[in-house]
Amino acid sequence: MSSEIKNIPPVAIEKPKFKVWNGARAIAEAVKVADVDVISAYPIRPYTGIMNALASMIANGEFIADVVIADSEHSQFEIVKHASAVGARTFVGSSGVGLAYAAEAIIVTALSQLPVVGAIGTRALDDPGNFGMEWSDVLMFRDYGWLISWAKTVQEAHDMTLVAYRVAEDKRVLLPHFVVLDGAALTHVATPIVPVTKEQATDFLPPYKPPYRIDPIDGPVTKAQHIAPSLIGPEQRKLVDVATKRAKEVIVEAWKDFATYTGREYPPFIEAIGMEDADFALIGMGAYMKDIEIVAKRMREKGVKIGTIRLRYVRPFPAEDLLRVIDGVKAAGVIEFGYSFGSPFGTGSLYHEIATSLYEANTRPELLDFLFLGGREPKVEHFMKAAEMIIESVHKKPQKKAYWLTLRGEDI
Repeated sequence: MSSEIKNIPPVAIEKPKFKVWNGARAIAEAVKVADVDVISAYPIRPYTGIMNALASMIANGEFIADVVIADSEHSQFEIVKHASAVGARTFVGSSGVGLAYAAEAIIVTALSQLPVVGAIGTRALDDPGNFGMEWSDVLMFRDYGWLISWAKTVQEAHDMTLVAYRVAEDKRVLLPHFVVLDGAALTHVATPIVPVTKEQATDFLPPYKPPYRIDPIDGPVTKAQHIAPSLIGPEQRKLVDVATKRAKEVIVEAWKDFATYTGREYPPFIEAIGMEDADFALIGMGAYMKDIEIVAKRMREKGVKIGTIRLRYVRPFPAEDLLRVIDGVKAAGVIEFGYSFGSPFGTGSLYHEIATSLYEANTRPELLDFLFLGGREPKVEHFMKAAEMIIESVHKKPQKKAYWLTLRGEDI
């Protein structure tokens, strides 16, 4: 399967019309055609625009759903958790410290195998009151059973939302799913996109029919039970482990099926550009990959064999796909907006995932980490500097693994 996104001829559909939407509106429009039953909202920028758009759609009669305005982010995630348990298709979202506040409900949702879908507009964790873009709000939950996909464009954020429902609700999976879009860089930036029509969504996304819902008609069922952990604790976690592993094949199936209805074909896990003969690679995810791809293209024009690797999913992590596309590379750099203070070599959490995967590689490239933290927006020249340092690392052993390229002062 090709590792680059392609447009393929749609199957028996009319030529669609473009809409100019920002990421927040694009997510909301996907939720509308997904025929969601229960939406729980509590405002926190930069995700708030999603709920504002949904509220306007429902008020205008564009679709019917119950919208519950919660008293906090914690209550917000509790509401959709319980709604999902009784058989509703649900939607929720948050950002930054709001997501952190909901931690208890977020964790229990996964361990109860409830296929809630949530959109996260990434935002730096406080303090101070930081509205800049970081990834650490989402990545703090990467180990608790949520599936996590990461969009590069407004179009992809729209499409990922529909696919998230398809994957999360599959009986082989039944896990909650975060669809992540970089705060401001996608949530507030408008671009032309081709929306999924209601007819396409209905054909692609079957109604949610949970195998075990909490309803007197279905007989006794319990979720999030408070019992002695020795009775089911290990087995409960193993179920989530198996579901996460099964999600890989379901994700492949879902994106293949999505293409037949919409004419948009995506590589399931990794988008690789210029990696066929690459000596060097820039690895990342999210909206800034567009800038990173510009850097790689400019260096290619100068004769440097460099490519880009974009992760579309963090969970399940596509280690096997990564090893395949990075094979033969001499040096690579991870571009990331998430921190892990006190970690080995002072590197970020995405670096750890990639370095762990490369431990199984036949040959391991020199791997450096470039951290863009605190919400200060990087520029193309920062990514160019990262690429130059990767190339230099082949000839001169780097003094350290992690580099902060947007600091005002010296990187010590």
